Amino acid sequence: MLCTRHGATPAVRRLGRFNQRPCLCHPLFMVPGRKQSLHKLETGRLRNRYPPAEGWRLRESQWCDALPRCQASMTSAGSSCTPVTSAEGNPAATAPLYVGKKAVVVGAGPAGSTAAMYLARQGFTVDVFERRPEPQDDPVDRGRAYIIIIIPRGQAALRELGVPLPTDGEHVTKGTVRHNRQGKIGISREEGNVTFSRSGLAQYMIDEARKTYPNQINFHFQASCQGVNISSKRVSFQTSHGPVTQDYDLLVGADGVGSAVRTALQQHYSDMSVVISDSGREYKTYSGVRGDIEPPEFKVNPGATLHLYTSDDPWTTFTAHNNPDGTYSGTFSLKTGGFESLQSIGEYESLLRTKFAGIPEKWIQNIAEQVSKQKPSPAGKRIRCSRLDGPGVLLLGDAAHAVTPVFGQGANSALESCKVLGEVLQEAGGNLDKVPGAFTAARLADMHALNELDAKAYSFFRRRGILDPDFLQLLSHVVLGTILSKIVPFLYGSRPALLKLGSADTRYSTITAAVRRDSLLAAVGFAALGLWLSYKIVTKLLVGA
Repeated sequence: MLCTRHGATPAVRRLGRFNQRPCLCHPLFMVPGRKQSLHKLETGRLRNRYPPAEGWRLRESQWCDALPRCQASMTSAGSSCTPVTSAEGNPAATAPLYVGKKAVVVGAGPAGSTAAMYLARQGFTVDVFERRPEPQDDPVDRGRAYIIIIIPRGQAALRELGVPLPTDGEHVTKGTVRHNRQGKIGISREEGNVTFSRSGLAQYMIDEARKTYPNQINFHFQASCQGVNISSKRVSFQTSHGPVTQDYDLLVGADGVGSAVRTALQQHYSDMSVVISDSGREYKTYSGVRGDIEPPEFKVNPGATLHLYTSDDPWTTFTAHNNPDGTYSGTFSLKTGGFESLQSIGEYESLLRTKFAGIPEKWIQNIAEQVSKQKPSPAGKRIRCSRLDGPGVLLLGDAAHAVTPVFGQGANSALESCKVLGEVLQEAGGNLDKVPGAFTAARLADMHALNELDAKAYSFFRRRGILDPDFLQLLSHVVLGTILSKIVPFLYGSRPALLKLGSADTRYSTITAAVRRDSLLAAVGFAALGLWLSYKIVTKLLVGA
């Protein structure tokens, strides 16, 4: 039995003699009814029988690296199979569909690097341009004051790419410790999540992209986007070596809140709307303080912990998280404009002591000295775009759907958008013209839903109680949903949809629909109860009369 396409190659030989190697396209190596590459199968027995020949540069888990991408027809079996590898021999769901296409990604944050890997997996050559230095070389980004926790929603995108998640104590999340104004603590275990510093996650994804696709993905740092000509599919950058112009087949804008690619789309489409709203909070950072603040539950095994100190003012918060060197870093947040009233180190010290309980006394002077020298940074912005695409262009991450840190969804929703991009590329079947519009169709409703949820969450900061429609909606959903999930879990589900915010299996639009539905049910229920009580009262009065 001879593979007509592989029979003459040294790596794949005819099956029939004891001392010859079977072609990897032979049906013995395929799962019936499915087209999968050898590394997808449990082939331990076959490896023992047919060990790799000398000179084969194959990793144990990737025998298919030596095979070209092709359709291999079996002359005797009359069947065909497609070895499933990416353009560089990396695992992929199907054969690459966009070999020979060029993509440019603007922004080398976690979203940009992840999008680059999804593109490379489908055969694109990808150039990633970033206006800042590489994170490991950027002194501004070396601090660990701001952390990102990757939850199952974001993890699913990395798992799809085969990107391994760190399992060491520096990254594995143990949980959150909440310190209230009275000094009491509450513990939330968050096992399974992974914690990074903001710059650490960016560098981790850059390293993974380089390692996985060394010949397909190229990074260019200190290269700021100067403009995009959407009609001619050309983008220009100012680099440390001078101006650079790059042609593309697909342009991905992952360049953050101040996106130059989004600006170009707005100029191209006069009816495109972009709404940018501020969180209403700002923060300063500190680092390098030492102390023992871990509860007994978190002292047993190493892991990342986050301490959240709350005060009598919901806008005023303090965070601390542990670092590998034994120190703590974190943020000190106030309502926008709040730092303007603090003019001296002593005033900072007084505020820290007055507002928070449980911060070690020996930290306070050190932290006050650090934050008094800084300018405050805005604690996130919220962006809502009417579209995410243009001809040969699409937006994702903060450039398309930035949210505040209140739910911890910023980086996770960005990674999920990259996963959606991968699905859209596959579904388009190699027709690149379909991709941008299909991406908007697949993602826009969920991003508008996340924007809505993020905005509603700030009702907890406003503290207007049931007089706040947003607060009342969320409260109705959680209370009614909790009751219904206990009474009729087979109809309602195991818990309210809002509590599934971190799940990769629950769309943001599904959550907002559940919030609206439950709040409406609660309103109807209360109205019915009010009518019933009114009827009872009136009836009693009439009978008494």
